[in-house]
Amino acid sequence: MSPSSRSRALLLLAAKLALVFGCALAASLGLCLLLVRRVRAHDAALGLATSKLDRVSLRSLSSLEGLQQSHETFLHVFAVQFPLALLCFACLYVLKQTFAIPGSALLNVFAGATLPLAVAFPLVCLLTATGASCCFLLSKWLASEEIVLGVCERLLPGKLQALRMKIEDARERGQLPFLLLFLRVFPFSPNWFLNLASPWLKVPLKLFAPSVAVGLLPYNFATVHAGAMLSSLRSTSDLLDPRTMGLLMLLAVGMLIPALLKRKAKEQTAPADDGQAQPTPERSSKKSD
Repeated sequence: MSPSSRSRALLLLAAKLALVFGCALAASLGLCLLLVRRVRAHDAALGLATSKLDRVSLRSLSSLEGLQQSHETFLHVFAVQFPLALLCFACLYVLKQTFAIPGSALLNVFAGATLPLAVAFPLVCLLTATGASCCFLLSKWLASEEIVLGVCERLLPGKLQALRMKIEDARERGQLPFLLLFLRVFPFSPNWFLNLASPWLKVPLKLFAPSVAVGLLPYNFATVHAGAMLSSLRSTSDLLDPRTMGLLMLLAVGMLIPALLKRKAKEQTAPADDGQAQPTPERSSKKSD
């Protein structure tokens, strides 16, 4: 592809992404505005002089301090308009995941602070897999292989070739699901990099999505659980303190043990099957007679 053609392709891709992002953002903001109007109407019906939403600002979801200050207000919003509030949260979460916008840890804390753990944890796991899958599909449908792989190689030199070799080797051995799970449990490469590059490295979506949902279970659990202790958090670094890191490692190792045992059993049965498939010399001579 010539430089001029590459420039036109990049501009076209940027326009497509801007259009998709604008539509998704407009839909999400529309739902949020509807939620605000309904909560204000509810507060007015109760005879409140000012709505509790007056204490919320745009910074409330952009920092841990803002989330702590607005915690009671968010609890009120979910109590008044639970289905709509849940839908708004889901849309914003998937939007951030789809376009690789930082801040998923803070949203996980928000979910843990405003929802019961039994609801927040599976919800976050589902939204994480959904957002990553949307990023996967955007890369596959809107971009081209040359552009995506070129961007990945420029931002993370050498990572793409190493990942390609690992995936090809795992595919030949029939161990691709284990590799995808390992890459999520121990993220040596950024998640956005895996999301963008996977469709062009011939990773099927039916393996990609479950690997995200299962592989990020430890991280999601730790951050959602931290939301239940929101008042004791001083900064986002407290989300991954030594105790939490130890818990993450234990969960990660525990998740990988069944996969490793299954892989070992498969490797042990393969030589046995090969040995049974080979005919013995005596049987061969009898057949020739």
